[in-house]
Amino acid sequence: MSLTDTDPSRPRRRPGPMSRLWSRWRDRRGRLASTHSPIPVPLTRWTTNHEETFSFDTHCRGDGYDFTIEVDLCWCVTGSGTADELRRRIDARHGEVIAGIKAAARPVGRRYAPYRPDDAEQPIADAIREAVDNTLAATPDEYGAVVTCTPRTRVDMDAALRELQRPLVTEQVRLEGRFDLSALWARRLGELRVVWRDFVREGLPEWESPYAVSLAQQPELAAKELFAMRKDRREEAQGLVDVVAAAAAGHERLDLLEFAVASDSALRKTYDLLGIPVPDPGPDSLFGAGDDFGRSTAP
Repeated sequence: MSLTDTDPSRPRRRPGPMSRLWSRWRDRRGRLASTHSPIPVPLTRWTTNHEETFSFDTHCRGDGYDFTIEVDLCWCVTGSGTADELRRRIDARHGEVIAGIKAAARPVGRRYAPYRPDDAEQPIADAIREAVDNTLAATPDEYGAVVTCTPRTRVDMDAALRELQRPLVTEQVRLEGRFDLSALWARRLGELRVVWRDFVREGLPEWESPYAVSLAQQPELAAKELFAMRKDRREEAQGLVDVVAAAAAGHERLDLLEFAVASDSALRKTYDLLGIPVPDPGPDSLFGAGDDFGRSTAP
């Protein structure tokens, strides 16, 4: 307060025109504030997500067993308000969405055998997704909130039917294992056939091959195999001498040309039998390297 308001000995001043004008404007502003509503503030839009999983049973073909259907629902609501208010928008649509899912799955499940959940899963999932979209689009939210829901569906067979089918599946697994093993054996035998074919082709012209294979399998019997090899070679050499002697004995009964042809043929067959390469004819030989024995290639 000023001195004029506190000192009674000094006279008070009367308010001037500006003071009275200020007082009138202040009173009018107060009356306007009491009669008019405040300026509205725009509300912010928020998004709330909610996930849940529920399952239910529906009939299969024949109505003897049921499919067990498990659905994951991912809810999303966008609108103005708090998280609890947006969650109530989901709760308001929850019942009709669940009812639409069950109604859509029932006729589709009855088209498939109870032991074929893999065939029924995708058609049932498509029907459930379409039912959810149609349900949410048919009745839009009256509060301006946008509610969406994405379902993920799984289909399983009845537990009792699974126990009945388990032995059949076990036998099927065994058969598949035997088939795979047989195919593996066929591939391995083909590879072994090629290896052994090359082995035989390389070792057959060599007379030492049987002894070398025996020594490779039983190296501790090296001395025994060497004695056997020497004995066999002696017997083969004796046989060769006997063939030559027989050919020489027939010299008296054959002329020179027949004797030469017979001797050459016998020696060639003996060489082939023993696996010994036939030597090239010398420069003085009357026989060539052709296929016809006894035909001279000399000019």
